[in-house]
Amino acid sequence: MKQMKHKISLKFPKKLWKKLVGSLRRNLSLKLLSVGVAFVIWLVVANVSNPTTSKLFRDIRIEIVNEDSVTEIDKAFDIVSEDSVVIKVTERRRVLESLSASDFTVIADMENLTEMNTVPLTVTCTNSAVTLDEITVVPSSMKVELEQIQESEFAVTVETTGTPQSGYEVGTTEIVDGKTVQIAGPESLLERIGQVTATISVNGISTDQRMTSTLTITDKNGDELSETQMSRLQIKNSSGVLLSDNTVTIDVELWEVLYEVPVMIETSGTPAQGYEVTEVTTVPTTVNLVGTTEALSLIEALSVSTPVSVAGATETFTQEVDLTETISALEDVRLAQGTDSVISVTVVVEQNGDQTVQIALSELTVLNRPDNMVLTFSPADAISVTVHADDEERTITAGEVTATIDLSVCSEAGDYEIAVDVELPDGFTLVSEVTLMVNAAEQEQQEDSTEE
Repeated sequence: MKQMKHKISLKFPKKLWKKLVGSLRRNLSLKLLSVGVAFVIWLVVANVSNPTTSKLFRDIRIEIVNEDSVTEIDKAFDIVSEDSVVIKVTERRRVLESLSASDFTVIADMENLTEMNTVPLTVTCTNSAVTLDEITVVPSSMKVELEQIQESEFAVTVETTGTPQSGYEVGTTEIVDGKTVQIAGPESLLERIGQVTATISVNGISTDQRMTSTLTITDKNGDELSETQMSRLQIKNSSGVLLSDNTVTIDVELWEVLYEVPVMIETSGTPAQGYEVTEVTTVPTTVNLVGTTEALSLIEALSVSTPVSVAGATETFTQEVDLTETISALEDVRLAQGTDSVISVTVVVEQNGDQTVQIALSELTVLNRPDNMVLTFSPADAISVTVHADDEERTITAGEVTATIDLSVCSEAGDYEIAVDVELPDGFTLVSEVTLMVNAAEQEQQEDSTEE
């Protein structure tokens, strides 16, 4: 049986086709105008919602590559211009809002160094929507200055931060590879260097430690060199070995604190005839020292090396004494932190037969003390009464002295120096008037807090 083949054909009706073509041809210019107007409206709407604008990205650091092309010829370079740039990007607002400074890389390739000592800058952006023609770099090149490489020696200062455990202080710090470093680089940059510092933290330590520290370099104005400037330098130890990552090793030795060491003062010379030194006191009476265990074990008291002269003295006097010379004579010992090197020394000089007794304020006979005033006394504990005995061998005690003070003047607020009336046994006379400083303040009235 023969198979029947059917051919299907689709034909557009001629009348309908002519009608459609005729419809398109009618008012063709008006229809094209409508399409154009629609496109313009779309373009305006697109620009209003996502307009093209510009944005600045500041302080973009310049990365320097192929430095060997300069250093191989025994030269060094110093950046004369700024080591960062400003980037201007012109793009759609949505693109700009997605950008940050970290999206840009600015490179100065030293192989492209020109005869004018400038290096063109190239910039790349991680966002593919931003093209090079939309980026402007200011400045567009980096200005450098070629110099011969120089090398100089600098002392390293070790600085500590923090505080060791109680009872300890940092005694010594020593850089393992030597106290100095050799620094090579552009001569102009070396001339700016003011100090090389290694900083370590000793907070909370209680034993000797070996620590590492990255060197920091400051210029003569006290400003730290930038990363770019540091990259221009080669730092070596005192033996000429290049320091890895510019780090040094430091040994820290802790010293112990010896608290409340008595201060001993000696006098020299002789007071005036008929006078004598009866007492020598210091303020403070003790000091705190720091040192090695061996050095501190030898110290029971701190004897001041320079005696206080009392030659020809006829009265009590006070003078300041600096302990610096005394401490410097001791090996592996120094004053503890917070201890003043200057102390006050009082030498009591009395006429032969003079005696000083201390009368406690509680033993004073007080007259006319106002009830509505708060009184503060100075001194707050006792008054000193100096008397002269007709018989030098006769002594007097505090119990034999009667002291009376009249506080009637303290009825009003103020500061008063009030004479103390002193009565002595026969054979004794008062050497000098005794006074007491009194501050009078009105007593605060307490409000009655009882609820009705």
